[in-house]
Amino acid sequence: MFSMTNRLLGIVIAFALTSGVVAHAASAPQRPLAPANLPAATDLPAAIQTAASQISETATGALDPGAAIRGAYQRDHVALEHLRQQASQLKGSAHPAFNQFISDQVTALTELERTALATSRPDASTTIAAMDKLVTAAQAELNRELSQPAATKSNGSSQNTSQGNSQSGKSHGANH
Repeated sequence: MFSMTNRLLGIVIAFALTSGVVAHAASAPQRPLAPANLPAATDLPAAIQTAASQISETATGALDPGAAIRGAYQRDHVALEHLRQQASQLKGSAHPAFNQFISDQVTALTELERTALATSRPDASTTIAAMDKLVTAAQAELNRELSQPAATKSNGSSQNTSQGNSQSGKSHGANH
């Protein structure tokens, strides 16, 4: 059963790849597909999923650019929210500052989507690349924040016990 599922998945991916290439070539012969980067063997499952997503977006973008942009918006919005969750381990003013940064990125993402969809024939590849760039910038900012010395909360809660519960409760309430 498992090998049959893998064969079927392989056929579907091959069909999607072929359809995407044909659709792209028919709609935009002046813009060839970008070469794919091959991943390490350990990253293969995630890389296959990413490649399939990119192929699907390219094919959808050629046939229905609006749908491709809406799909990329949804994916990138979810990615930004995941980064917001990951930032919960930041302490002090870094956490609310990063939350504001993510809110700004979400606003920019929404504006990119609205602007692109307001045109009669949006350029899906350019818009999606700009949207993905926002997520990449947010990931880089989070990585920078997390790499700062003493940037994250400790796993133990013993450091707040000496300050008393009233002060801890005030700072906790201010962050939400």
